[in-house]
Amino acid sequence: MAQFQHNKQTQLMTTLTDVLGVAVIIKLKDVGEVRGVIEEIAAPVFAEDAQRSIDLTQFKVRLESGTTMIVPGSAFSKIEYAKPMG
Repeated sequence: MAQFQHNKQTQLMTTLTDVLGVAVIIKLKDVGEVRGVIEEIAAPVFAEDAQRSIDLTQFKVRLESGTTMIVPGSAFSKIEYAKPMG
């Protein structure tokens, strides 16, 4: 069982790192929607599936303004573009 859990966490971590460098639109309560690029995983969360893990994980995002902020994946309202394959 421990090996299965380890493999699942490894797969989820791979999924989380796949979003690094991706441009997103973030919906903020006070400001509305802003664009940014995901730079770093600030606090990974390993949930029962990849989507829930992304929603709960805290990401460091550099906004177009140059400001860097930490936001949960659930704040991403849209992925603008993905990294090129390869």
